[in-house]
Amino acid sequence: MTPLDYDFLRRALKQHSGLALGADKHYFLESRLLPLARQAGFNGVGDLVLALKTGGDGALRTAAIEATTTSESFFFRDKTPFDYFRRLIMPALLAARRQSRVVRIWCAAAANGQEPYSIAICLREMASAIAGWRIEILATDLSDAVLQRARQGLYSQFEVQRGLPIKLLVKYFTRVGELWQIAPEVRTMVNIAASIFLRILRRLELSM
Repeated sequence: MTPLDYDFLRRALKQHSGLALGADKHYFLESRLLPLARQAGFNGVGDLVLALKTGGDGALRTAAIEATTTSESFFFRDKTPFDYFRRLIMPALLAARRQSRVVRIWCAAAANGQEPYSIAICLREMASAIAGWRIEILATDLSDAVLQRARQGLYSQFEVQRGLPIKLLVKYFTRVGELWQIAPEVRTMVNIAASIFLRILRRLELSM
């Protein structure tokens, strides 16, 4: 990958995904894009970049953006943010919105859905405090593939063991073969938008 190719990719990623790469991430982009280049029939990343510069293949651009994003996701990730959400953030929101009784939550990098579903489970666990409220959870991601997984709400044994307490697994999941499916009452709390929705938001932000 030439320096000019790298600069082009940096600008394109910033424009279309908000991902800001430093000047020393050549190897990162090369390693992420080389498999895509070979899959698409190119000799290397340079030929892939040349095709992207023509701007004629939107699907190729989308695939390149998705290849550079990290879809790491697990339930109650890092624990502390969800503790703050329960103890501080939601009580403050309920106090501030007590007249409208509406709370909207946006999970901008939802990946396979574990984070927004963790928020939904938190809210189910405080059902008495939010009775009569309208709580909306919007989940978005750059990748349509991971969003499709999120809509299904199906997770492996390994995935449900990462951060999910056993009592919540038993309470909100059902075994489906070798997988676990999140309960419909939790799944319907999360509105999973198409990736194009997030891209439109990014363009609006950049035009302001």
